[in-house]
Amino acid sequence: MRSVDVDVVIPLYNCAAFIKQAITSVQNQTVSVRNIIVVNDGSKDESPYIVSEISAKDKRILLLNGPNQGLSAARNRGIRAAEASFVAFLDADDLWAPDKIARQLAVMEQGGFSFSHTLAEAVDEQGHPVNVPLYTGNVDVPPTFDNIRLGLYPVVGSASAVLTRRDLLLRIGLFDEDQKFGGEDWDVWARLAQYGPAIRIDLPLTRIRIRLSSLQRSMSAETRALSRLHSRIIVARHWEDDPDFLRAHERAARPDLWAVMRWRLLSPASMRELYQQLHGHRHGAGRVLARKPWDFFRVLLWGCGTTLRTILTTPSELLRLWGRLRAEKAR
Repeated sequence: MRSVDVDVVIPLYNCAAFIKQAITSVQNQTVSVRNIIVVNDGSKDESPYIVSEISAKDKRILLLNGPNQGLSAARNRGIRAAEASFVAFLDADDLWAPDKIARQLAVMEQGGFSFSHTLAEAVDEQGHPVNVPLYTGNVDVPPTFDNIRLGLYPVVGSASAVLTRRDLLLRIGLFDEDQKFGGEDWDVWARLAQYGPAIRIDLPLTRIRIRLSSLQRSMSAETRALSRLHSRIIVARHWEDDPDFLRAHERAARPDLWAVMRWRLLSPASMRELYQQLHGHRHGAGRVLARKPWDFFRVLLWGCGTTLRTILTTPSELLRLWGRLRAEKAR
């Protein structure tokens, strides 16, 4: 088997049921990676012991134990320990198709790309495909720097689908460990894309395990929309001193802002709270969305008009929206 200049970083936290399958999917690649770096982020289950048993038979496996510091910190620790020119990420409950690394490396070695990612499919805890959307954006737009940082190109469904250059990760300052509530992945892909476009392998070579926690099950549509808006601001903050970009960001953010606003239409107090939060945001990329009440009202008019057009052209949309409103009210 051909050896390749790739290290795999696997952050691990309480994943005893799946970590062996994840590592096996790396071992079953059609090429042999240099190191498999498993970063134990303070697991309290048997998963570190499972990794230790596997590593006794595969000297490429390096287990790094440490306290719980979060996903970004675990990935960063793995990147710093890596030695190869290329780094691929794999979450401890996800899986790869056998030819994933070989296909990604073939395009990355051509040069000119900041990172590559494969398509991904969602699977349940038993590994069966499930119908869960993994992407947000338009797959028909090219994966350029502007399209990635503005969220017009689909945000990569999972870090498990990505292979990139280690030197670029170090140059951009790695994952932002201060971001604990989403957006840290998108933030890294956008900063990487400054150094070249991404390239997508149009094959579902990554399998993303969907394990809905009780928190995720209870998360409202409004909370999910807020998370998406927060992620967008976190990404855009790097270029908020560029007036042209800030205007493009303001336009691109309208659907996300409207997605939050529509759940507050019947509550003037909560709408006012949202405006005040954005108006006084610590990042200019947040403040630009609510500089004046008119800016906020303009998004409201845009969202209402867009929704009305959708309802008039697609009657079933009215029933869908009504069902969502009833479901949210019942939570």
